[in-house]
Amino acid sequence: MALAENSTVAKMERLVEEAQQSKSKTQRLIDSCAKYYTPAVVVLGAGVALLPPLLGARDAERWFRLALVLLVSACPCALVLSTPVATFCALLTAARMGVLVKGGDVLESLGEIRAVAFDKTGTITRGEFTVDMFDVVGQKVQMSHLLYWISSIESKSSHPMAAALVEHAQSKSIQPKPECVAEFRILPGEGVYGEIDGKRIYVGNKRVLARGSSCQTVPERMNGLKGVSIGYVICDGDLVGVFSLSDDCRTGAAEAIRELASMGISSVLLTGDSAEAAVHAQERLGGALEELHSELFPEDKVRLVGALKARAGPTMMVGDGMNDAPALATADVGVSMGISGSAAAMETSHATLMSSDILRVPEAVRLGRRARRTIAVNMVSSVAAKAAVLALAVAWRPVLWAAVLADVGTCLLVVLNSMLLLGEGRGRRGKEEACRATARSLEMRRSQLAAVSPDAATKSVGKTGGDAPKGCHCCHKPSRSPEHSVAIDVRVDEQREGPTAATCAPAKK
Repeated sequence: MALAENSTVAKMERLVEEAQQSKSKTQRLIDSCAKYYTPAVVVLGAGVALLPPLLGARDAERWFRLALVLLVSACPCALVLSTPVATFCALLTAARMGVLVKGGDVLESLGEIRAVAFDKTGTITRGEFTVDMFDVVGQKVQMSHLLYWISSIESKSSHPMAAALVEHAQSKSIQPKPECVAEFRILPGEGVYGEIDGKRIYVGNKRVLARGSSCQTVPERMNGLKGVSIGYVICDGDLVGVFSLSDDCRTGAAEAIRELASMGISSVLLTGDSAEAAVHAQERLGGALEELHSELFPEDKVRLVGALKARAGPTMMVGDGMNDAPALATADVGVSMGISGSAAAMETSHATLMSSDILRVPEAVRLGRRARRTIAVNMVSSVAAKAAVLALAVAWRPVLWAAVLADVGTCLLVVLNSMLLLGEGRGRRGKEEACRATARSLEMRRSQLAAVSPDAATKSVGKTGGDAPKGCHCCHKPSRSPEHSVAIDVRVDEQREGPTAATCAPAKK
């Protein structure tokens, strides 16, 4: 459906190349100063070597040595290396974490973040909607015709709600035909529009109801729904259908927001969904969000992000949809969800999460802060070492080998200090994260076994769930098992092919 240079892999390759070629603000400042610094040092060294003998000073050899020490000590190798090496190591660490950062300036901005604005659908929530209710309003349209129209139109949209509506129609044995849809349009912040079978169909939220229908009355049964997204279907100006969809919060979303709060970063929710859905998400998150803004247009998100920047300071926007692209570009750092995100969001954002794990957001901020500290330490240590050697040469005697040692040694120290960023996120926290990942994998394993064989699922729960507190293999915690205990490994593929198959072996062996 697209040329090879427009594929996801090609786009990621271009983004990586741009990130490697881009320079951070600190590096650009150093490079600009080097244009004037290097000629000035050369002129100063020549003056120290030539002017004193010309003015009749004794011991010309000492002045010549002092000029050499000055040139070597003033060589800005360590200072120039302090930023790009640390930036490269931090970018590599971020890539290993599953965060694609588009340049060193973005990395530095990550360390300055004071507020984060989250989109709801597909970011805070999974973006995997389920249709809770779908009703026909009045007697003008049959349910089968209505589902056919909606599924055909929504199949041309990439929104998660559209996918849920299409799946709901297919579950009723109705196949969509997107090729029969004419004049398809996406209405940002509202819904979609299309013409099929000579009918003009609007599907969306309350704004679509106001746009396409002369009837503004909402059915009474829709008023009592809480925590769900409510949609309306308008056909030729008449309200003919209503539906509700629900979505669950992502695993780790509440923990990510709490981690940001522990770092002094406030979290805000910006969503185009209803106020009830925003409040429901806040309840599922345990009240972790500080502000809720609902029923927003894309331009409203841009305005609120700008206000947040003016009030709180450097701001990050995390989103996944086409409606979030303007806000992602407005924020100091825009982060898009790589798996579920739209192409527009990925192109506009400054960083991309290559997984759906929202816990990577606080990890990225922590990495940005660590990178800024590393760059500062590199710069201070390189300047301090050179200044100390130069002061020693002026106060005592110029020692050339000490200047060379300080120059080369400082360069090595800067590189080694920057390489410490490669171990960021490992250690105890890395083990805890591995434990969480293992627990999620075991939970998924149990659900798969439950779908295939309830007996096998019971055995798996007994093994992984009941014994989990006693011993964690990924953390290498010691655990004592009975002498005659048996480890049972049940394979799902064998369960599907035939009778229950298990491999048993003594636990000690």
